[in-house]
Amino acid sequence: MLHLWASFTGLGVGAIVLLRHKGDWLHKTLGIAWVSAMVASALSSFWLGGGVFPMIGHWGPIHLLSLWMLVAISLALLAILQGRVRDHKRWMLGAYVGLLGAFIGTLMPGRWVSAQLGIW
Repeated sequence: MLHLWASFTGLGVGAIVLLRHKGDWLHKTLGIAWVSAMVASALSSFWLGGGVFPMIGHWGPIHLLSLWMLVAISLALLAILQGRVRDHKRWMLGAYVGLLGAFIGTLMPGRWVSAQLGIW
């Protein structure tokens, strides 16, 4: 449930952050919330199965996206702390696009979310 909560929070909060004005206190506050949700989502994924393609134990290719999310967020935070706003923006946008890709993947046949939503 932590993974679902964090992921869906990330989808919503991330969209708000990307669509509104940058750099003010609300951007920073929502950004902290988004980063927290994404770290929780990525870390909690390692206790979930890898779907139909497990590679190592119960980990599958989707867990590579979790690793990438942690790297992208780390690099984005480092960039903004160093004043590299353009790099920060690129890393954060890329991380959000990765989140959208993961969400689309959950809507595929045989995935738990698609079954719960009655899609397939």
